[in-house]
Amino acid sequence: MAIILASLAGLGLGYIIERGDFCFHSTLRGLVRRPPQLNLFRAYLLALLVATPVVWGLRAGGLIEPWIPPFVWQANIAGGVVFGIGMVVASTCITGLFYKLGHGMLGTLVGLVTWAAGDILTYQGPLSGLRAALNGPQVMVNGQSATALNLLGPLGPGLVGLTGIAFAIWLWRSPRPDQGTYWGWPLLGAAVGLFTGLVWLLAQTGGSNYTFGTSGVPTSLFLALTTGSPLWSAWITIALVSLVPGAFIAASTAGALWVRGESVRRYLELAVGGLLMGIGAAIAGGCNLGHALVGVPLLSLGSITTTVSMLAGVWLADRAIRVWGRGRVEAGHCGKTINN
Repeated sequence: MAIILASLAGLGLGYIIERGDFCFHSTLRGLVRRPPQLNLFRAYLLALLVATPVVWGLRAGGLIEPWIPPFVWQANIAGGVVFGIGMVVASTCITGLFYKLGHGMLGTLVGLVTWAAGDILTYQGPLSGLRAALNGPQVMVNGQSATALNLLGPLGPGLVGLTGIAFAIWLWRSPRPDQGTYWGWPLLGAAVGLFTGLVWLLAQTGGSNYTFGTSGVPTSLFLALTTGSPLWSAWITIALVSLVPGAFIAASTAGALWVRGESVRRYLELAVGGLLMGIGAAIAGGCNLGHALVGVPLLSLGSITTTVSMLAGVWLADRAIRVWGRGRVEAGHCGKTINN
């Protein structure tokens, strides 16, 4: 039963994010572009506004008992920044590697291989010491993982509510452009938020205390194959892999399936970016899926810090690319001047 439920969870999310082309790299990088491209960010905010009350309502009703990602600020910040840089290098996120494979982008296999290598190197390899050092004592509140609610005490619910209202007003006033064959941000955000909120019921029924994630999955599979140890979370592994057929179904039915390879440069970008994302996610204990889409609605300070740090990494990498590109242009102009 758990296998079926996990498969349904992955198929559903894969279908939704493919129909909206919901890549977290594009979501965050749209904030730093000139001018900003905010539609995917609007979808993300709407997803949070929908998922957060659903998750906390289910929790208050005793229907779910979710695991709250820990707040280990050193690991959250360092891992998030590295992950953000990796997204810019690869021009995608880890979730994107999976759903774009279902879309027909075969080059993502390269990114998936190096992502897995980065995960294993950081959990079991030469970077395990660094990961352990950064993941020192976590910040806790009354013996529980720190959240935006328990850290602020009585002020927490009010501050969270006011923040949500401010976001809702901004979204209400935002434009709703036609996205062609893809879902617009209102439908995408509502679908992602409602699905990721209610999928907790499937996870709880399937015996899992978390819904989606990627960190540790390659290491768990590696150890299972080499030592015979059980998977640390069969639910998360199955749900993650099921993103691919879910996206394939969505792309096929929408006429968007495009099977193709990539240029040599893109393979290199996917390889390096995948490796950085694997390392960053392993250090931070989660990726754009496990932290930004699942942990943030739980109001985990660890997930919130990691997500903000991903944005910082995206900004740093984007800025470096802009400066490097401008330097090349200026050097080219100088060369032409000298030659003339």
